[in-house]
Amino acid sequence: MLEGGVIMNMIDEGVIKDIRFRSHQFSNDANGKMLLGILFVFSKQYSDDLSDKVNRGVQGNLSEGKSAGTPKWGYNRDEVTGHYEPDDNFNALKEAWRMRASGESLDSITEYLTKQNVHRFTKVLGKRRVLRISKSTLSNIFHDPFYYGVLVQSGQSVDLFQLLPNFVPVTDRTTYDLVQAIGYGRTKGAVTQKRTVFYPLRGFVYCAVCNSPSYMKVGKNRTGSGQHVLSYRCDNKDCTRSPKSFRAKHIFNSIYERLEKFELGDEAYERYSTELDGYTDEKVQAIREDIHSKRGALSHITKELNERSLAIGRLTDTPAYKPNMDELERLTTQRTELESAIKSLEEKIADPHKIKLNKDEFLNLVKSAADKMRAGSAMEKDVLCRILFLNLAVDNEKVAPYHWREPFATLIRATEIVDGGGGWS
Repeated sequence: MLEGGVIMNMIDEGVIKDIRFRSHQFSNDANGKMLLGILFVFSKQYSDDLSDKVNRGVQGNLSEGKSAGTPKWGYNRDEVTGHYEPDDNFNALKEAWRMRASGESLDSITEYLTKQNVHRFTKVLGKRRVLRISKSTLSNIFHDPFYYGVLVQSGQSVDLFQLLPNFVPVTDRTTYDLVQAIGYGRTKGAVTQKRTVFYPLRGFVYCAVCNSPSYMKVGKNRTGSGQHVLSYRCDNKDCTRSPKSFRAKHIFNSIYERLEKFELGDEAYERYSTELDGYTDEKVQAIREDIHSKRGALSHITKELNERSLAIGRLTDTPAYKPNMDELERLTTQRTELESAIKSLEEKIADPHKIKLNKDEFLNLVKSAADKMRAGSAMEKDVLCRILFLNLAVDNEKVAPYHWREPFATLIRATEIVDGGGGWS
């Protein structure tokens, strides 16, 4: 209806002189405008009615244990009943869950699934192509409660065991809870992993001098004064960059300057608001799955906390007493953090509008972006850059053209069109 009103106004102001349809004759007078308005109303009614019918269909299917969208990995849908049935990838997915519960890394599990030829087919531009499980897809699988029997979709959580007695899960609730605890940053056993040194923007900075497809290597270099500084180095032997290394502070100073010029107005907020409204349902579903994941981790941590609390009395005056007390304190902290996080997420589910910033919050966030970046830790700066940009390319002095992520790229293009500027490349 918003677009319909704009069109009517453009006709009134003479911007639009005439409109032609295949099945309707429009006359630019009072009667013609009235009929055009009626057509807009009919269009609105059709769209809303279709949306209601689709939602009712989705809700009805979900109440019968049927889901929409692409089938879950490891399953096919029966063409007659629409219910999930194990496919050729099922056993490999089952083993993947066992491996994760044993403390295996996502990289090693992804490699295992690749060797097992776990794949499915999809169509892109009408062409059939093979789709394999990536590390990010595997992470989503390990957070999905569907694999132990709870389907989360369209604002509902459905127990598939109650609806489908023959449903075959990939894993059980105990294993699911353990995997969530591992994903939260801990394991039940003494599984230790070698930690790599964290460098901000690793694999994110490219050389704009030689335009090499390989990212610049990041590390610490010693200056003439003996001080170690973070820098990025181009190892392309044909690159004419001099010197080969580029100080990290120059990259971040360039970003601060760019963000200080980052100005978005009311139109940008309207675009943000409209886009966010369009995927609020998807966001709510993701939050529901996150709640399930955190509840699983909480359940596992609470169980281990109770077991250690009961056993601590037998360890008094033994060398094991202090380490176990430290572990109890750590588990208690994690339990408190999870309970707080779950409560916050449940509040967002109760009021989905909390997901969206209001206009003042949005505009203030844009204005304070540079200050927030300056005040952040190295890891926070890394996260913010990866949210804002696709990558960064540096010449001999500063960051060259910025490649923004969506929705920032669209918002900035809109600003360029309005202002007639072209400095936000």
